[in-house]
Amino acid sequence: MFRPIAQNAVRIAARGTRSAATLQTEGVKGQDFKALRNGVKEHAHGTTDLWRKISFYVCIPGIVVGALWVKQVEDEHAAHLEHMKHDNDGEMPERTVYPYMNIRNKPFPWGEQALFFNPKVNIPSEAP
Repeated sequence: MFRPIAQNAVRIAARGTRSAATLQTEGVKGQDFKALRNGVKEHAHGTTDLWRKISFYVCIPGIVVGALWVKQVEDEHAAHLEHMKHDNDGEMPERTVYPYMNIRNKPFPWGEQALFFNPKVNIPSEAP
């Protein structure tokens, strides 16, 4: 059962680091070689141009749209927290601390809080 897999692995290892272009040009001579190499270069140029266009016209606008959406959601969350403070005379309501929250078996190397601790949002952890 594993023999074909092992044979394939040995075959791949025996090839070494030859590229696909090298494998295509084996046994090709003269003008055919030049034509094949020019074809490979044209293909590489076309592929590079395709991925450049995808990066500029798909990825960058996608990142901008995602950033605007996250900004909107975070602004709504901040407005909600301010509304909660306003309803409770300028203080946040007391949060229920459940026993399974902020379990620490040993302290962090940088202190008691998580690395990205935000005192406005996160509940402070207690020392172990």
